[in-house]
Amino acid sequence: MQADTKQIRIGDLLIKACIVQQHELAEAMDIASSLGLPIGKVMVMSGYLDQGVLQAAIQVQTLLRDNLVQPETALKALQLVKEQKVALPDALRQLGWTPKEPLVETKLGDLLVAAGLVKKEDLSECLDTSRETGLPLGRVLFNTGKVSDTTLWSALNAQVMIRDKKISKDQAVKALRAAYERQQNFESLLNDEGVIKQPHQKRIKLGELLVLAGFLSQEILMTALEVGLLEEKPLGQVLVTRQIITRQVLDNALQIQEMMENHHFLPVQAAEILRLVITRNLPTSQAIAELGLLGARPHETIRFGELLKLSGLVTEDDIIEALRLSVINGNLLGKILVATGQLDELLVHAALRCQFLIREGFLKQEQAVIALNYCQRMRCTFDEALVELGWKAQDAAAPHEPAPASSSS
Repeated sequence: MQADTKQIRIGDLLIKACIVQQHELAEAMDIASSLGLPIGKVMVMSGYLDQGVLQAAIQVQTLLRDNLVQPETALKALQLVKEQKVALPDALRQLGWTPKEPLVETKLGDLLVAAGLVKKEDLSECLDTSRETGLPLGRVLFNTGKVSDTTLWSALNAQVMIRDKKISKDQAVKALRAAYERQQNFESLLNDEGVIKQPHQKRIKLGELLVLAGFLSQEILMTALEVGLLEEKPLGQVLVTRQIITRQVLDNALQIQEMMENHHFLPVQAAEILRLVITRNLPTSQAIAELGLLGARPHETIRFGELLKLSGLVTEDDIIEALRLSVINGNLLGKILVATGQLDELLVHAALRCQFLIREGFLKQEQAVIALNYCQRMRCTFDEALVELGWKAQDAAAPHEPAPASSSS
């Protein structure tokens, strides 16, 4: 293994530990690149390794990056995890490993003890294990069964809120204890008791969005969140630098997260938008269009079919027949027009973009008609048409904009 362990990649680590083969990694990398998924997730999905080994490899990657373990020891520990089906801390103990320097104790343990959710002697034991293995305290507490994933998640959220000065430590302790006793969501309890006021249109948290969309497991999220608290880094930065998710996934997740403040998307809808954007390499607007998510806009509006007729792309009879088929088959109008050969997908997507931009006030109906006709005549994309026509493509092509998918004329 190279001396520079700061840039060690998960794939290289798994190959050097003889856990996956080079051709398996190459195949997984191709799939990961085409789908925009983390390489580790693809290898688990492909059956090249199990989730436990992947998690151990991510933890080892952190230990190597922080210079807490020698490369040779790291590789042997990973091999033991795979061969003996043991947890990484047990594998490291078998190898007689001790870290170069102990981890800095965090406030997580203090919060849990003060709330009566962890005994002092249990905390002391877990802190020793954390120092011995280099693993975050929260991960040790969870792995040893001292806290549930719900309790750990609540405590980590409490730390974030204390750090951001949203609540005091005393408020966090009382809320943690009450949430545990009542089996209630930590943040909901704070809101119910008037400690914090959640906005009416709640923005989904980045980690929750990634978990809901299937790009992250809850277990790995909690570890990454704790690492971020220890290193005082944003969660997204931790996830990308540890190669748990790609930069593309993070950027799109942040854009969709921001959209939820202005549009009435449910968390599950936002997650599905993200999944479509990444797995099918779609523009955000097209993903929203395909999901049929509409939002009332304060600007000029026009129905999808009416826009197509104004542009001369279809006739009234075409629209009527497509609407009849859409009712029978349950498909969107645009899909029916493509299936019947009236339009191609390029023009349908361009029309959906135009419809949204009219609603957002970026385009007038007259401009939309011109742009659509230009797309048809020049066989170009909508963004290319905007550039050629000298209009502001950067506004119209913003990746976070939603585009409605109307199925009525």
